[in-house]
Amino acid sequence: MADAATPAAPAQKKQAVVLIHGIGEQRPMATLWKLVDLVWTHAPRKPGAPPRAVYSEPDEMSGVFELRRLSTNQNAFGKRTDFFEYYWAHLMHGNEWRDVLGWLSALAARRRGQVPPQLHKAWMTIRTLVFVMPFFLFVFSGGAIFSGATGHDVSFAVLATLLAIAFAALVALDQVFVSPVLGDAARYLRPTPKNISCRQEIRARGLALLEALHDSGKYDRIVIVGHSLGGVIAYELVCHLWGRRHRDLGQSGEVAAALARVEQAGLALMGDPASEAAQDDWRAAQGAYAEALRVASGGRWLISDLVTLGSPIAHADTVIATDPDDFRLLAARRELLTSPPWYETFPDGRRRFSYCRASGLADDAGAEPRAPHNSAAFAAVRWTNIYFPMQGIMRGDLIGGPAARIFGAGVKDVAARAPRVGGWFPHSDYFRLDDEGPWGEAAWADHRVALRDALGLETAPETLPVSQSA
Repeated sequence: MADAATPAAPAQKKQAVVLIHGIGEQRPMATLWKLVDLVWTHAPRKPGAPPRAVYSEPDEMSGVFELRRLSTNQNAFGKRTDFFEYYWAHLMHGNEWRDVLGWLSALAARRRGQVPPQLHKAWMTIRTLVFVMPFFLFVFSGGAIFSGATGHDVSFAVLATLLAIAFAALVALDQVFVSPVLGDAARYLRPTPKNISCRQEIRARGLALLEALHDSGKYDRIVIVGHSLGGVIAYELVCHLWGRRHRDLGQSGEVAAALARVEQAGLALMGDPASEAAQDDWRAAQGAYAEALRVASGGRWLISDLVTLGSPIAHADTVIATDPDDFRLLAARRELLTSPPWYETFPDGRRRFSYCRASGLADDAGAEPRAPHNSAAFAAVRWTNIYFPMQGIMRGDLIGGPAARIFGAGVKDVAARAPRVGGWFPHSDYFRLDDEGPWGEAAWADHRVALRDALGLETAPETLPVSQSA
């Protein structure tokens, strides 16, 4: 009788990267290919690593036939990566110029004290556009009417022609940029009755994709990358998914020890946010807690990193909350999630973001077993925020900015050099491969290196999950 064949070794599980694009009428897959080229195809290889390869395969997760899954070959440690795009542009339809005007008017009506200092110039520009320009147009139109009524034919013809040109330019600007591009931000960032349905659908489909990736059994790590408005969506998806799944995660053994460590690391970081050692310990504790959750829960939580690029999430105290005080109130209510998570103060004076679910022990700071509260997602998710620092309103990226100032010291802000000479309007350059001559200070990071480091696709296996599928 022939010997039984030796069973094949189980295949190593893969890691998944989910890209969420920004505003405007984006083409499916266009941004995803740029990301893959930047962080994989053209990234430096480790010694002994095989040549890079990318395979375009059917996307069985998103349910959108326009999309593909981009799968890599193995990295230096034998791990493969699947790249997915969460495409939402087709869900944001019906934008109108009045949506943008209403949004900008609400921003312009803010008092100066309600606007962060780094946005004061942009705020003044918006006020000028919203309140001063209409006045001049009114005076201009009145002059044309007066010239026609008093028989000044030449003056009337000139003014009427200029007015027609201005009107045509405004219509063209609305069709090309205002409604299709700014309209996305104006509607998503304002929870008015008209906008609730599209906000709901964008979030629901994004959650469905993340849950499908978790439940597939193919992955042991998920990284979410959000560009521009996609960074806001990415942040919200992490928050909502944690709210759905945190009760299913382990509460004892290695999980309990990792939770206690990340709580202590968060307190130390808030006590000395400028300390590099505290920052490193915080991120190491997050990674250890994420791994403990993954093992104990059987893969119910796999998101290890959130990466935001040029995202208005950095201005959440203006574009999501009404002002910094309102943001702090929403954070204290645990409606906006921070990093480190919001700590509750217990009767004995101890501060923790975990509690004991046993009956009658929720107010006991030492009772076991402990579980994180429903706004503690960033105990397990490392957040890296990359941006091109701004000078004025045209150099650097006005839309992005540092996020740690409002979301907490646990957010790793990375100031990057813009890849074009002069640094003019670089908001779309985060996935740019070439570098014409970087604009910015020497201490700022190369945007390509910053993004590759944030994703950590070729990080040594001792710092990433190395599980194997059954």
